[in-house]
Amino acid sequence: MTNGSSEPHYFGNDDQQGMMRRAYALWRILRDDPLYSYYGRNVALAEYDGDAVDRVDALARLQGASSCFFVPLPQTQSFRDALEQRGYKTDRFENWRGQESALDASEKLLAERSLADDLTVVTIDADTPDETMAALDRVTASCGVLLPQSNAMRGLESASVCLLAMDGAGQPVASAASVGTNHRDNPLAGEAWWGMLATREDRRGEGIAIVLGAMALQAMHRQHGFSAFYTGVRAGNGASESLCSKLGFSCGDYGAIAAIDAQQFAGGRITK
Repeated sequence: MTNGSSEPHYFGNDDQQGMMRRAYALWRILRDDPLYSYYGRNVALAEYDGDAVDRVDALARLQGASSCFFVPLPQTQSFRDALEQRGYKTDRFENWRGQESALDASEKLLAERSLADDLTVVTIDADTPDETMAALDRVTASCGVLLPQSNAMRGLESASVCLLAMDGAGQPVASAASVGTNHRDNPLAGEAWWGMLATREDRRGEGIAIVLGAMALQAMHRQHGFSAFYTGVRAGNGASESLCSKLGFSCGDYGAIAAIDAQQFAGGRITK
């Protein structure tokens, strides 16, 4: 689903915005091909295959960066080495996945915990003001998290849920999101990306992120029928690993490998 007319807003620094602009143009060409996935940052290879190096190479040349989310663990190092031999910087995340366990754990958590009384949960949609999106960008950027382009967050590109916790002044305090990234003909069509957990500095330590993350899982299941989820966690990020574990995710048999073209994308990382 797309609105077909409105150019989205892009966030992050100049390199990140440039990547997302190129990615959105490319996605309008590739969106009907089940080989590729997209949740508002860049077009990625949905699954690892024998042509994965060539495909990610081409995607990264065109956009500035790309990735493959489901690289089998035995192939992750050779895949990364092959991309680096072609001149890319690479980055790696562990692929954490949750199915019924994530829905059960998030339901249980929400039965036991709630947000502070001064917080209100808002769902981003087509009517969310640009000023709210800009304020959200400041929150996610302060956590090193790149906010995907606005149409993806508004649900105008695919099935998605993006939740904000708003304080009494009407300002975003925290966020969580889930997006259906894969084509309906892809074997992973029933598995949604989940993440974008970020909390404003002055409200960290209150457990807002895990509650909002649980809400996003439940909303994505209830509204769009998803019962399986995945996310990327950098190895050694103990806080994220603990949060994912509490929500029924586990580190599985895949890694996510990103390729970054240093000539187009000087930062060396797409996001945290």
